[in-house]
Amino acid sequence: MAELPSQDILALLEFKKGIKHDPTGYVLSSWNEDSVDVDGCPSSWNGVLCNGSDVAGIVLDNLGLAADANLSVFSNLTKLVKLSMSNNSISGKLPGNIAEFKSLEFLDVSNNLFSSSLPVGIGKLSSLQNLSLAGNNFSGSIPDSISGMASIQSLDLSCNSFSGPLLASLTKLTNLVSFNLSHNCFTGKIPKGFELIFSLEKIDLHGNMLEGHLDDEFILFSSASYVDFSENMLVSSNSQQQKSLPQLSESIKYLNLSHNRLTGSLVSGGKQPNFEYLKVLDLSYNQLSGELPEFDFVYELMVLKLSNNRFSGFVPSGLLKGDSLVLTELDLSGNNLLGKIEM
Repeated sequence: MAELPSQDILALLEFKKGIKHDPTGYVLSSWNEDSVDVDGCPSSWNGVLCNGSDVAGIVLDNLGLAADANLSVFSNLTKLVKLSMSNNSISGKLPGNIAEFKSLEFLDVSNNLFSSSLPVGIGKLSSLQNLSLAGNNFSGSIPDSISGMASIQSLDLSCNSFSGPLLASLTKLTNLVSFNLSHNCFTGKIPKGFELIFSLEKIDLHGNMLEGHLDDEFILFSSASYVDFSENMLVSSNSQQQKSLPQLSESIKYLNLSHNRLTGSLVSGGKQPNFEYLKVLDLSYNQLSGELPEFDFVYELMVLKLSNNRFSGFVPSGLLKGDSLVLTELDLSGNNLLGKIEM
């Protein structure tokens, strides 16, 4: 007698029912219960990865699939570690039973047509290390329960319609390496505490409606090398009466604060922020004023964009012919600078 299909196979076949178009035939041609391996796991099915008799991974990236996905069926895959179906035309939502995906470590549905809010149960995914929902139609606010994702290292919610404030609970994700919430509709202030996430290498919040003061402590103590807070409504902090930036962390190599509402000067009392470790600095489209600093001892800076501010005075000669200068891009347009350009 033929054995009945396992619950793993039944779950995959249920998902297959939602596929409307498979231009490469990658899934529809091979997901067939007549081709199940002896141990019961369909390792011969394209995109299905097995660990013994259990399905451990489903990888369906870049296939042009058009589908209505019922992801809730995958909760029956008790050993599922990786679920990835990025860059398709798959619609659906994050299921309300997502807390049942207890073994999941990697979830990527980026660049599809998914919509819904984040279910509260997402905080139960304590083993999840990588979550990418980028480039979909997700909306709503981030639930406070997200702090339960204790293992998360890469969190990408960019290019959606998420809204509401950034909760302080986000700063409890102490294993974060990459954090991207860009191009959403988040409002309010950036919560304090990201500078205490010592594993953080990249933080990207650009293209939102965040407001409040630029956080001196984050800029000074952050361990991140890539910081992008551009295209928001940030203002200079209260302690920065005469300058726009505090001293910068030696870790920061890329700093983009363009298209905000920063005011003040880069020079205060003969001092300037510490730019010597930066590779890219973009402060364009703000309300900065005063004279430009000499940018002495700037050995690494390759891109400097200060356009569309209110800077005045002369262009520092060191920016144009410094002995150690490695600048490949310099934009000072849209200011009130004067004098000769000496090359």
